[in-house]
Amino acid sequence: VKVLGRGGMGCVMLGRQQATGRSVAIKTLLPEVAVSDKALRRFMREIDVAAALKHPNIVEFLDRGTRNGVVYLVTEFIDGADAAKLAEGRGGRLPHQETVPIIAQVLDALAYAHAQSYSHRDIKDQNILVRGSWPNVTAKLTDFGLAKSFAQSGMSGMTMAGEMAGTVAYMPPEQIRNFRDVQPTSDIYGVGMTAYSLLTGEIALNLSPQAGIAETIRAIFDQPNVPVRQRMPDVPENLAEIIDRALAKDPIQRWQSAGAMRTALLHAA
Repeated sequence: VKVLGRGGMGCVMLGRQQATGRSVAIKTLLPEVAVSDKALRRFMREIDVAAALKHPNIVEFLDRGTRNGVVYLVTEFIDGADAAKLAEGRGGRLPHQETVPIIAQVLDALAYAHAQSYSHRDIKDQNILVRGSWPNVTAKLTDFGLAKSFAQSGMSGMTMAGEMAGTVAYMPPEQIRNFRDVQPTSDIYGVGMTAYSLLTGEIALNLSPQAGIAETIRAIFDQPNVPVRQRMPDVPENLAEIIDRALAKDPIQRWQSAGAMRTALLHAA
């Protein structure tokens, strides 16, 4: 029907399923770009993981294939914005009443993915699509291009060399140290940083807007996080504590499962 978005390597189009009239999203690597092996591997992984995971809070996989040498992935079409754009449209941040249901649904999706031995490894507000308006919102996790089965931890797979996979500021120290060997608690950190960003309009690191990758990485390892309420005093204390705990530098001190963090979040709300 039309092009929805175009990046350096790929393109997302709105399509219509002829048999049903249903709107779908068609994602493909751009044929005119000499696609790198890495980009193709990442896209094929996204297809494989999307096909394996079926959950109401994960964008639904519909089809995959190759046409004239072009690989494509068809998913449900989410008529809504990603969480980052949602916050942007509201002056840069969302009230906690609206943030909690979005994050709780993402944690539900992660609890399911982790139970299937997959960690997402790229949790950020841009990878959460939101349909509807508060209080009736559905959040859907998308872009499993960096996802990995941690049951085979340390096996071949994406490394971070050459490209900074994922958004660095949302990554925990252990993921930067060893991108292949990550556990579900790394996703918990990503969720914490996403919730923090939605609530405060900033990340939990004390960085200038001009900070580069090296400076960001140093801050992740060496700097204490800025507590939620230091940035946004109107966030309820029990809710702020849940998010601050998700952002502990030491994985042992974080929530140990997405389900446990979700339960705490819903209690606090």
